Amino acid sequence: MLGISLALGCAAALVALGDLRGAVHETIALMLIWGVCALSFRPERGRPYHVLLAALAIRAVMLLSPPTLSDDLFRYLWEGHAAWEGGNPYLYPPNAAMWPDDPIRAQVNHPEVSSIYPPMAIWGFALLGQLAYHPISIKAAMGVCDALIAWGLARILVGRRRALTGAWLYALHPLAVVESAGSGHLEPASVLCMVMAIYAWDRGFSGVLWAGLGGLIKLVPGVLLLRFARRSPASVALIVVLGIGTAAPFLDAGLLLGRGLSTYAQHWAFNASLFSVYSALFGTWARPLAVGTGVAVTLWALARRADPAVIMLWVGGAFVLLSPTVHPWYIAWAWVPALICGVRSWSLLATLAPLSYVALASYDPTTSSWEEPAWPAWAQHLPFLIALLVESLWHQIQPGPWAPGASTDTSPSRSQTSPDRSTPDPRSAPSRIEPDA
Repeated sequence: MLGISLALGCAAALVALGDLRGAVHETIALMLIWGVCALSFRPERGRPYHVLLAALAIRAVMLLSPPTLSDDLFRYLWEGHAAWEGGNPYLYPPNAAMWPDDPIRAQVNHPEVSSIYPPMAIWGFALLGQLAYHPISIKAAMGVCDALIAWGLARILVGRRRALTGAWLYALHPLAVVESAGSGHLEPASVLCMVMAIYAWDRGFSGVLWAGLGGLIKLVPGVLLLRFARRSPASVALIVVLGIGTAAPFLDAGLLLGRGLSTYAQHWAFNASLFSVYSALFGTWARPLAVGTGVAVTLWALARRADPAVIMLWVGGAFVLLSPTVHPWYIAWAWVPALICGVRSWSLLATLAPLSYVALASYDPTTSSWEEPAWPAWAQHLPFLIALLVESLWHQIQPGPWAPGASTDTSPSRSQTSPDRSTPDPRSAPSRIEPDA
């Protein structure tokens, strides 16, 4: 209860600050204190629904905070509204003269850039906009998705005979709370699909529909289709049909469908990790080489790893480390599977991530730009990389997951998994969980 009370109190304190961008230094300090405290508490007891209720309560408080750390959700709302009214946000960016005046459109960042989001995401924005053409609809939906991620983690850990430590950490940690219910970022919807795909796999189902849906929302979970496809070709076909169906209304954009995403991939850069090394060594070749490295890591993980949680840890880790842009909410792609696999160092990066918000002290609302100081990236990524290296070496000596003890939830489970073994018996039937990499 102490951890839950602390998280509720810190969320309320952020709400009391009001404009978090205007009080960015106080916001960073509070999030760092909250994150360190969340790491210090190691609750293992309870059941998955306890984790869910706690996560929902904390995120409900954060709904009261205005979305001032990020204005992405205004783009979500406007693009969904434009699509619902028959427009094409891939063809015409928000600053196109054809669009009518709209107070939400006026707050869209980089209005000269057309949509970078997959069609499925845009239709999701459209439906939420029909419920309420206001930030609260996005914030509430992403907050609920994020709480369900904590529940899904708890169910996976129970099925894998692990303690609930990782699920409780996600439920109580400020990064998850602030970036979902506070800023309304899209990641929780797609990460939830990834978690549910892993949960389905653990319980003996294919997980194809969840992986495909996640990929249609934010691409990354679609990697698991390459792992799951043979189990359910019919489900893969359904995902393909769904993808074509959601894209069909926008196909008049032709080759311009990818214009916004191309602009993002070629020109955006913020808070980079290992990509900074690539940039220093390879100059203009850094981005294609980083993409090539990420593809190679993905193919290696798919070929050498069976557990989808381990695959997504490698894929998500490569994405975060090699991306030119590492916003705090991107870290969830590696952090969530790391909580399943027992790799603790990603929780350190999640806790240090608010340091990147220092750049908002120089934010210019007229140009949606800021001056990024060099030290926050070093302060986040260098300690994390050292911790990751030490932990990787330690796992080679003492392999095994975080909190390998038995879960306190004794409810029956259909999971077909078994506890991790440092040295599996080659004579036994193959376990659906492999030792952590």
